[in-house]
Amino acid sequence: MPDKLYTIEEAAIVLGVSEDRIKKLVESGNLPAYKIGGRFLRFRKEQVEAVRYEIHAKFGAKVVERASRDYLQKTKGVVYPQSLPDRILDFFYFNDFYIIAAALACLILLFIFKA
Repeated sequence: MPDKLYTIEEAAIVLGVSEDRIKKLVESGNLPAYKIGGRFLRFRKEQVEAVRYEIHAKFGAKVVERASRDYLQKTKGVVYPQSLPDRILDFFYFNDFYIIAAALACLILLFIFKA
């Protein structure tokens, strides 16, 4: 089973930087990212940890820990794991077009074959 991919927010918390900085790291090629659905950036845990390790090696652990703590305080410090209802809502939110299109196709087929 593949590991869970980090979102931009989760990667920002791990690295202790802002979400805008994460996007700049991706654009510059310093942080590998994957596009899900052509729009949503996701990150492998190992790759984010490797970048974090590089920051540790270059600037020291205290800088990263302080940045993480400051970032968490700015964002209220609350990171909730996704519960099952949240995942279901996300599924419907991101796939609503396909669900509606499939329902309409079924209704049209039902209408055609009933007549």
